[in-house]
Amino acid sequence: MTSAPHSLLLLCLWLALSGCALPAPDSGTLLRSSPTPVSTALFQVRARHTDLVPVRVVFPSDSQGRPSRPPDGSRLPALVFVHGGLVPPEDYLWLAEALATRGYVVALPSHPLGLALSATDNGHFARELLVSPPGGSLLQGLVDPSRIAVAGHSLGGVVATKLALDGGFAALALLASYPDSADAGRLPSLSVPSLSLAGELDCSAPLPRVRDEASRLPPPSVLAVLQGVTHYQFTASDQKDLEDGCTPALPLDTAHERIAEVLSRFLLAALAGQGTGADDLRQVPGTEVTVP
Repeated sequence: MTSAPHSLLLLCLWLALSGCALPAPDSGTLLRSSPTPVSTALFQVRARHTDLVPVRVVFPSDSQGRPSRPPDGSRLPALVFVHGGLVPPEDYLWLAEALATRGYVVALPSHPLGLALSATDNGHFARELLVSPPGGSLLQGLVDPSRIAVAGHSLGGVVATKLALDGGFAALALLASYPDSADAGRLPSLSVPSLSLAGELDCSAPLPRVRDEASRLPPPSVLAVLQGVTHYQFTASDQKDLEDGCTPALPLDTAHERIAEVLSRFLLAALAGQGTGADDLRQVPGTEVTVP
Protein backbone atom coordinates (compact mmCIF):
# COMPACT_ATOMS: atom_id res chain seq x y z
CA MET A 1 0.00 0.00 0.00
CA THR A 2 1.35 3.43 -0.98
CA SER A 3 1.96 5.83 1.93
CA ALA A 4 0.05 9.13 2.07
CA PRO A 5 3.16 11.31 1.47
CA HIS A 6 4.14 9.05 -1.42
CA SER A 7 0.65 9.31 -2.88
CA LEU A 8 0.74 13.08 -2.58
CA LEU A 9 4.08 13.19 -4.34
CA LEU A 10 2.77 11.06 -7.19
CA LEU A 11 -0.30 13.27 -7.50
CA CYS A 12 1.82 16.42 -7.68
CA LEU A 13 4.05 14.80 -10.30
CA TRP A 14 1.03 13.75 -12.35
CA LEU A 15 -0.44 17.25 -12.21
CA ALA A 16 2.84 18.79 -13.31
CA LEU A 17 3.28 16.40 -16.22
CA SER A 18 -0.34 16.59 -17.32
CA GLY A 19 -0.36 20.37 -17.26
CA CYS A 20 -3.47 20.89 -15.16
CA ALA A 21 -4.88 24.06 -16.73
CA LEU A 22 -7.64 26.31 -15.51
CA PRO A 23 -10.94 25.98 -17.40
CA ALA A 24 -10.99 28.18 -20.51
CA PRO A 25 -13.07 31.28 -19.67
CA ASP A 26 -16.30 31.98 -21.55
CA SER A 27 -16.38 35.62 -20.43
CA GLY A 28 -13.97 38.19 -19.07
CA THR A 29 -13.56 40.87 -16.43
CA LEU A 30 -14.30 44.46 -17.43
CA LEU A 31 -11.29 46.75 -17.73
CA ARG A 32 -13.47 49.67 -18.76
CA SER A 33 -17.20 50.06 -19.23
CA SER A 34 -17.50 53.27 -21.24
CA PRO A 35 -17.56 54.65 -23.78
CA THR A 36 -16.48 51.32 -25.34
CA PRO A 37 -16.44 48.30 -23.01
CA VAL A 38 -13.23 46.27 -22.93
CA SER A 39 -12.62 43.07 -20.96
CA THR A 40 -9.73 40.76 -20.14
CA ALA A 41 -9.45 37.04 -19.44
CA LEU A 42 -6.58 34.77 -18.51
CA PHE A 43 -6.00 31.56 -20.47
CA GLN A 44 -3.48 28.79 -19.87
CA VAL A 45 -2.08 27.23 -23.03
CA ARG A 46 -0.39 23.83 -23.09
CA ALA A 47 3.11 24.07 -24.55
CA ARG A 48 6.03 21.69 -25.01
CA HIS A 49 3.89 18.82 -23.63
CA THR A 50 4.39 19.63 -19.95
CA ASP A 51 4.33 23.45 -19.75
CA LEU A 52 1.45 25.83 -19.27
CA VAL A 53 1.82 29.32 -20.73
CA PRO A 54 -0.34 32.05 -19.18
CA VAL A 55 -1.82 34.22 -21.93
CA ARG A 56 -3.83 37.30 -21.01
CA VAL A 57 -6.36 38.25 -23.68
CA VAL A 58 -7.92 41.71 -23.98
CA PHE A 59 -10.95 42.14 -26.23
CA PRO A 60 -13.90 44.40 -27.07
CA SER A 61 -16.86 43.32 -24.98
CA ASP A 62 -20.34 44.07 -23.76
CA SER A 63 -21.03 45.27 -20.22
CA GLN A 64 -21.09 41.65 -19.00
CA GLY A 65 -17.58 40.80 -20.21
CA ARG A 66 -18.75 38.83 -23.23
CA PRO A 67 -17.01 39.42 -26.59
CA SER A 68 -18.53 42.13 -28.78
CA ARG A 69 -18.71 41.04 -32.40
CA PRO A 70 -19.29 43.16 -35.53
CA PRO A 71 -22.95 43.40 -36.63
CA ASP A 72 -22.15 41.57 -39.87
CA GLY A 73 -20.75 38.61 -37.96
CA SER A 74 -17.21 39.04 -39.29
CA ARG A 75 -14.23 38.02 -37.19
CA LEU A 76 -11.88 40.48 -35.51
CA PRO A 77 -8.23 41.27 -36.25
CA ALA A 78 -5.75 40.40 -33.51
CA LEU A 79 -2.29 41.13 -32.15
CA VAL A 80 0.12 38.94 -30.21
CA PHE A 81 2.19 41.28 -28.04
CA VAL A 82 5.55 40.23 -26.55
CA HIS A 83 6.57 42.08 -23.38
CA GLY A 84 9.97 43.68 -22.80
CA GLY A 85 12.71 42.21 -20.65
CA LEU A 86 11.71 42.03 -16.95
CA VAL A 87 8.56 44.02 -17.72
CA PRO A 88 5.37 42.07 -16.88
CA PRO A 89 2.75 41.72 -19.62
CA GLU A 90 0.30 43.64 -17.42
CA ASP A 91 2.41 46.78 -17.93
CA TYR A 92 1.09 46.85 -21.50
CA LEU A 93 -2.57 46.54 -20.59
CA TRP A 94 -2.99 50.25 -21.34
CA LEU A 95 -1.97 49.59 -24.97
CA ALA A 96 -4.02 46.40 -25.27
CA GLU A 97 -7.04 48.27 -23.93
CA ALA A 98 -6.54 51.12 -26.41
CA LEU A 99 -6.37 48.65 -29.30
CA ALA A 100 -9.39 46.69 -28.05
CA THR A 101 -11.49 49.87 -28.13
CA ARG A 102 -10.61 50.00 -31.83
CA GLY A 103 -11.81 46.44 -32.43
CA TYR A 104 -8.68 44.34 -31.89
CA VAL A 105 -8.18 41.22 -29.80
CA VAL A 106 -4.79 41.37 -28.05
CA ALA A 107 -2.99 38.34 -26.60
CA LEU A 108 -0.14 38.90 -24.13
CA PRO A 109 1.82 35.70 -23.42
CA SER A 110 4.05 35.39 -20.36
CA HIS A 111 7.61 34.05 -20.39
CA PRO A 112 9.78 32.37 -17.72
CA LEU A 113 11.89 34.76 -15.66
CA GLY A 114 10.23 37.70 -17.41
CA LEU A 115 12.47 37.23 -20.45
CA ALA A 116 10.92 36.52 -23.83
CA LEU A 117 14.17 34.95 -25.06
CA SER A 118 13.68 32.20 -22.46
CA ALA A 119 10.82 30.75 -24.51
CA THR A 120 10.65 32.44 -27.91
CA ASP A 121 7.89 30.15 -29.14
CA ASN A 122 5.36 31.26 -26.51
CA GLY A 123 4.14 33.81 -29.04
CA HIS A 124 3.31 30.98 -31.43
CA PHE A 125 1.33 29.24 -28.68
CA ALA A 126 -0.56 32.50 -28.09
CA ARG A 127 -1.36 32.70 -31.80
CA GLU A 128 -2.55 29.10 -31.75
CA LEU A 129 -4.88 29.99 -28.89
CA LEU A 130 -6.46 32.71 -31.04
CA VAL A 131 -6.72 30.50 -34.11
CA SER A 132 -7.87 27.27 -32.42
CA PRO A 133 -9.34 28.21 -29.03
CA PRO A 134 -10.88 25.70 -26.64
CA GLY A 135 -14.46 24.81 -27.44
CA GLY A 136 -16.99 26.96 -25.61
CA SER A 137 -14.43 29.63 -24.69
CA LEU A 138 -14.99 33.32 -25.36
CA LEU A 139 -12.45 33.16 -28.20
CA GLN A 140 -14.36 30.60 -30.25
CA GLY A 141 -15.03 32.07 -33.69
CA LEU A 142 -13.84 35.52 -32.59
CA VAL A 143 -10.52 36.07 -34.42
CA ASP A 144 -9.77 36.12 -38.15
CA PRO A 145 -6.75 33.78 -38.57
CA SER A 146 -5.56 35.72 -41.63
CA ARG A 147 -5.37 39.03 -39.73
CA ILE A 148 -3.09 38.38 -36.78
CA ALA A 149 -0.06 40.62 -36.27
CA VAL A 150 2.85 40.29 -33.84
CA ALA A 151 4.53 43.11 -31.94
CA GLY A 152 6.97 43.56 -29.09
CA HIS A 153 8.62 46.21 -26.96
CA SER A 154 12.39 46.30 -26.45
CA LEU A 155 13.59 42.69 -25.99
CA GLY A 156 10.06 41.63 -26.91
CA GLY A 157 10.56 43.20 -30.33
CA VAL A 158 13.63 41.04 -30.88
CA VAL A 159 11.49 37.97 -30.24
CA ALA A 160 8.54 39.34 -32.24
CA THR A 161 10.84 39.57 -35.27
CA LYS A 162 11.83 35.93 -34.85
CA LEU A 163 8.16 34.96 -34.67
CA ALA A 164 7.33 36.93 -37.81
CA LEU A 165 10.24 35.33 -39.66
CA ASP A 166 8.95 31.89 -38.67
CA GLY A 167 5.64 32.67 -40.40
CA GLY A 168 1.98 32.68 -39.43
CA PHE A 169 1.67 36.42 -38.82
CA ALA A 170 0.37 39.09 -41.20
CA ALA A 171 2.36 42.08 -39.87
CA LEU A 172 5.23 42.98 -37.52
CA ALA A 173 5.62 45.99 -35.21
CA LEU A 174 8.79 46.79 -33.26
CA LEU A 175 8.33 49.23 -30.37
CA ALA A 176 11.60 50.82 -29.21
CA SER A 177 13.37 47.78 -30.61
CA TYR A 178 15.22 46.25 -33.52
CA PRO A 179 15.95 42.73 -34.83
CA ASP A 180 18.57 40.41 -33.39
CA SER A 181 21.84 40.64 -35.34
CA ALA A 182 21.73 36.84 -35.49
CA ASP A 183 18.66 37.16 -37.72
CA ALA A 184 20.30 39.52 -40.24
CA GLY A 185 20.61 36.78 -42.83
CA ARG A 186 16.91 35.94 -42.54
CA LEU A 187 15.55 39.50 -42.65
CA PRO A 188 15.31 39.69 -46.47
CA SER A 189 12.83 36.80 -46.29
CA LEU A 190 10.41 38.82 -44.14
CA SER A 191 7.33 39.02 -46.34
CA VAL A 192 4.90 41.07 -44.24
CA PRO A 193 4.55 44.84 -43.61
CA SER A 194 6.66 46.07 -40.70
CA LEU A 195 6.69 49.11 -38.43
CA SER A 196 9.58 50.41 -36.34
CA LEU A 197 8.10 52.75 -33.74
CA ALA A 198 10.75 54.69 -31.84
CA GLY A 199 10.98 57.32 -29.14
CA GLU A 200 13.08 60.37 -29.99
CA LEU A 201 14.56 60.50 -26.46
CA ASP A 202 14.95 56.75 -25.88
CA CYS A 203 18.06 56.09 -23.78
CA SER A 204 17.82 52.27 -23.92
CA ALA A 205 17.22 51.80 -27.66
CA PRO A 206 18.98 54.90 -29.01
CA LEU A 207 17.36 56.47 -32.05
CA PRO A 208 20.46 56.28 -34.32
CA ARG A 209 20.64 52.51 -33.75
CA VAL A 210 16.90 52.08 -34.33
CA ARG A 211 17.10 54.13 -37.56
CA ASP A 212 20.00 52.05 -38.84
CA GLU A 213 18.32 48.74 -38.06
CA ALA A 214 14.97 49.88 -39.49
CA SER A 215 16.69 50.56 -42.81
CA ARG A 216 17.50 46.85 -43.04
CA LEU A 217 13.87 45.74 -42.91
CA PRO A 218 12.60 44.79 -46.36
CA PRO A 219 9.67 46.66 -47.92
CA PRO A 220 6.95 47.36 -47.16
CA SER A 221 8.34 48.91 -43.98
CA VAL A 222 8.06 52.23 -42.19
CA LEU A 223 9.92 54.03 -39.39
CA ALA A 224 7.88 56.31 -37.13
CA VAL A 225 9.66 58.45 -34.52
CA LEU A 226 7.64 59.99 -31.71
CA GLN A 227 9.06 63.31 -30.56
CA GLY A 228 9.74 63.63 -26.84
CA VAL A 229 9.10 59.95 -26.03
CA THR A 230 11.41 57.74 -23.94
CA HIS A 231 11.87 53.98 -23.64
CA TYR A 232 9.63 53.15 -20.71
CA GLN A 233 6.81 55.39 -21.90
CA PHE A 234 5.84 52.36 -23.98
CA THR A 235 4.97 50.69 -20.65
CA ALA A 236 2.58 51.65 -17.86
CA SER A 237 5.14 53.89 -16.13
CA ASP A 238 8.14 55.99 -17.14
CA GLN A 239 9.53 55.98 -13.58
CA LYS A 240 12.56 53.90 -14.59
CA ASP A 241 13.44 56.47 -17.27
CA LEU A 242 13.30 59.21 -14.65
CA GLU A 243 15.41 57.20 -12.20
CA ASP A 244 18.03 56.68 -14.93
CA GLY A 245 18.12 60.38 -15.82
CA CYS A 246 16.29 59.87 -19.11
CA THR A 247 13.72 62.65 -19.04
CA PRO A 248 10.75 62.56 -21.43
CA ALA A 249 9.47 65.75 -23.02
CA LEU A 250 5.88 64.51 -23.15
CA PRO A 251 3.48 63.54 -20.34
CA LEU A 252 2.94 59.78 -20.13
CA ASP A 253 -0.74 60.05 -21.13
CA THR A 254 0.14 61.98 -24.29
CA ALA A 255 2.87 59.50 -25.17
CA HIS A 256 0.41 56.64 -24.71
CA GLU A 257 -2.16 58.31 -26.95
CA ARG A 258 0.36 58.75 -29.77
CA ILE A 259 1.87 55.28 -29.45
CA ALA A 260 -1.58 53.67 -29.60
CA GLU A 261 -2.66 55.85 -32.52
CA VAL A 262 0.41 55.11 -34.65
CA LEU A 263 0.25 51.38 -33.95
CA SER A 264 -3.48 51.14 -34.64
CA ARG A 265 -3.16 53.06 -37.93
CA PHE A 266 -0.35 50.76 -39.03
CA LEU A 267 -2.33 47.65 -38.13
CA LEU A 268 -5.41 48.95 -39.92
CA ALA A 269 -3.47 49.26 -43.17
CA ALA A 270 -1.23 46.21 -42.81
CA LEU A 271 -3.99 43.75 -41.89
CA ALA A 272 -6.14 45.04 -44.73
CA GLY A 273 -3.38 44.36 -47.26
CA GLN A 274 -2.74 48.08 -47.81
CA GLY A 275 0.92 48.31 -46.90
CA THR A 276 2.11 50.31 -43.90
CA GLY A 277 -0.30 53.26 -43.95
CA ALA A 278 2.65 55.68 -43.91
CA ASP A 279 0.57 58.65 -45.03
CA ASP A 280 -1.91 58.09 -42.20
CA LEU A 281 0.92 57.78 -39.67
CA ARG A 282 2.11 61.24 -40.67
CA GLN A 283 -1.19 62.67 -39.43
CA VAL A 284 -0.43 61.69 -35.82
CA PRO A 285 0.91 64.80 -34.00
CA GLY A 286 4.61 64.78 -33.17
CA THR A 287 5.39 61.88 -35.49
CA GLU A 288 8.24 61.82 -37.99
CA VAL A 289 7.68 59.13 -40.63
CA THR A 290 10.31 57.68 -42.96
CA VAL A 291 9.89 54.98 -45.58
CA PRO A 292 13.29 53.30 -45.92
